[in-house]
Amino acid sequence: MRVHLPMAVTLAYCLVLSCPAPGLAQGQLAVDGTATYRERMALPPDAVFEATLTDVSRADAAGQAVGQTRIEQPGNPPFHFSIPYDPGQIQPNHIYAVRGRIVEGNRVLFTSSQRYQVLTQGHGSEIGMMMMQRVQGSGQTEPAAVPLRETYWKLEEIAGKAVSPAEQQREAHLIFSAQGGRVSGSGGCNRIAGSYEVSGASLQFRGVASTRMACARGMETESRFLGSLEQVRRWKISGRELQLLGSDDTVLLSLTAQPQ
Repeated sequence: MRVHLPMAVTLAYCLVLSCPAPGLAQGQLAVDGTATYRERMALPPDAVFEATLTDVSRADAAGQAVGQTRIEQPGNPPFHFSIPYDPGQIQPNHIYAVRGRIVEGNRVLFTSSQRYQVLTQGHGSEIGMMMMQRVQGSGQTEPAAVPLRETYWKLEEIAGKAVSPAEQQREAHLIFSAQGGRVSGSGGCNRIAGSYEVSGASLQFRGVASTRMACARGMETESRFLGSLEQVRRWKISGRELQLLGSDDTVLLSLTAQPQ
């Protein structure tokens, strides 16, 4: 005989015995988040929101998906989502991040412009995600790109690997001066300054140096940042994202425009 318990009794029973959250299989956990975009536009009726949890530990290889969720006909933003995952697949020394996008058939309408790190290295399991409009096909107008100069460019990735500021440190960033070809910013620990030469899509840094303060954390990231600047030969801006590329068009650094 099946006994139907009152809701209050069921909730108390689950609190004691750690019942899985609704929609999760036994033993699964979830990354929860909200996603939105700035454009004031309605999505087509057949749009689908997708969010993927990926292991991005290896900079020289494609990330491995460990969880994904899809929401058909998501309506208007913000979109609330939950990505189930098996905690047994999570390695404490690995890096995990979430990317989101909105698609219509084979067309990508919106995509997150950065990876949102979760679960390990001090990151939690909740995120707020901002997505950018993607332009594909003819008859559409591409959103105006922000200018290279006099924009605060926050460092997001080095060689495809997400970076975040160490505790009690500034975020790594660059600002290209409109006068004198000077560039300034921070590597996270130290201030950096130098010059740059730009001609069309070509870009090269000259004499970039940093102050010599030693920090307990973040020095490895700062060193990789400065080393990558020496290899930059080209640049490309898409929307609010700046990509600095090497001589073979490999993306060395990804930065996003931030309000100053």
